[in-house]
Amino acid sequence: MKKRFAALCLIVCLLILMTACGKENESAKFYLYYLNMNYTGIVSVEYDMQAEDAEGQVHEAIRMLSSETGSVDYMKTIPDAVEVEDFRLDNGTLAVYFNVDYSQLETYTEVMVRAAVVKTLLQIPGVDSITFYVSGNPLSDSTGQLVGAMDNDSFIDDFGQESESLLTTTLTLYYASADGQSLIREQREVHYSSNTPLERLVLEYLMQKPETEGAQSVFSSGTRLISVSVSDGVCYVNLDNTFLNRSGNISENVAIYSIVNSLSELDQVSRVQLLFNGGENSLSLGGATLPQNNIYEKNLSLLRNSGEEEE
Repeated sequence: MKKRFAALCLIVCLLILMTACGKENESAKFYLYYLNMNYTGIVSVEYDMQAEDAEGQVHEAIRMLSSETGSVDYMKTIPDAVEVEDFRLDNGTLAVYFNVDYSQLETYTEVMVRAAVVKTLLQIPGVDSITFYVSGNPLSDSTGQLVGAMDNDSFIDDFGQESESLLTTTLTLYYASADGQSLIREQREVHYSSNTPLERLVLEYLMQKPETEGAQSVFSSGTRLISVSVSDGVCYVNLDNTFLNRSGNISENVAIYSIVNSLSELDQVSRVQLLFNGGENSLSLGGATLPQNNIYEKNLSLLRNSGEEEE
């Protein structure tokens, strides 16, 4: 009887050890987080990490997230133009430095990229939180607020659930023609977070390359949107001086009405006031004086190949 009891105890102990080992192996699994093909969530894919030290694992994970996946179900997390220029791990905080192209990501895409990168890198032993930098500056969200350090509490476990706060709309945007003397209208269906004001969304898309062939953005590279707000139908747009220091062939009126017409397509906007660096007095745009106390209304006279009138 005692022998049978001892044997039973031995079996129980072995089962406990096997279960513990199984859990240990399961917890040791590493996952890469990629974007799904319709940009509505992220996908976890089990990965066999080769590097052994923390810095080597960070480097390997970033390389994998930047590489083509070869899958029809998910795509690489870090887009082609975006590069990780450097990273530094210090006392549990991992600082990841991106090039300027990271700032050109669409708002919702940026959130998904950020979530996928953070959830991937936080699995590395010794990494407790992650901070993003773009062109050497701490990352700000679409409202201009600093994102700061991110950890496991920054994103929900099933990121796809966040699509519930994802809205879809069609923006009517006005870009400059190739010769810079007229406007080209483009309609684009976009996905955006419910926390992003539509007027900010319009300006973010105007700063990007248009989809229409032969069109160009009126914004100089590196132009920063300081603030945008709407009050009593007037949209107040505050840009830095980079917008004024332009080169190329875009006329003053095209530059102005690209912004004014695009914002005026929103139901809540009937007029637009342009400010620069908080509202300094008259400044020069393309050699012409631009008074900042002017409030502009929608003007379709510059629309290319069209005698279209405002409905």
